[in-house]
Amino acid sequence: MPALQPGWFPQLGVVLTNGLSLAVSLAMALLLRRAGWWERRPLRDLAGWRAGRVEAFGWLLPVLAIQLSYIWIGKTGVPGLAGTAGMMLSMAAGMLAVGISEETAARGLALGAVMRRHPWTGVLATALVFGLWHVGNGLFFGRTWDETWWQVLGATTFGVCFAGARLMIGSVWALAFLHGLGDWTQFLSPGAAPVWYQIAVMAFELAWGILLTAVAVRRDRHAGDGGRG
Repeated sequence: MPALQPGWFPQLGVVLTNGLSLAVSLAMALLLRRAGWWERRPLRDLAGWRAGRVEAFGWLLPVLAIQLSYIWIGKTGVPGLAGTAGMMLSMAAGMLAVGISEETAARGLALGAVMRRHPWTGVLATALVFGLWHVGNGLFFGRTWDETWWQVLGATTFGVCFAGARLMIGSVWALAFLHGLGDWTQFLSPGAAPVWYQIAVMAFELAWGILLTAVAVRRDRHAGDGGRG
């Protein structure tokens, strides 16, 4: 819709859509919690809207490196970002809105409801749902099914990595920033990353997410044992 893509702010529709999506996610979680179908912790805790464990942020550095790498890796062999300053700022606002909305829903509310009792199940289930959510790109947004299933696979491994990171740091704010940053660099890079690099990234995300989950679960278990002692 042209009204949602004005020249002064092309990503206005993206920001508004993701703001609405965030509001719906929070409202649904609140209703489910009041009905007794959701873990009865403060909504802010479930959503991961906390500062988190700052000392654990170092575990996110490899993820940051990957999100930035798309500036230099593209099929065209032309490094950098393409677009005017206004376009880049508008895209930054839009992708940050996507990051906040999707991380709050997936790694915040959904994972937050189960991660204390069933961390591994929560990581795998939310990653799978997050991946399958991207089937909508093929159904509603004109993507070919080859592109769509490739994106589903990438989103699933991304979900494993970011779910493990949520368990490790206890917050979604850094994840929302990294999510938005990765989308921003990929949309504005001159060309898509080559297939071999995308496969390498997916393999790393899967392995890193499993490692983060294992370390976080072990840490929390030891903390619980110490508390009982």
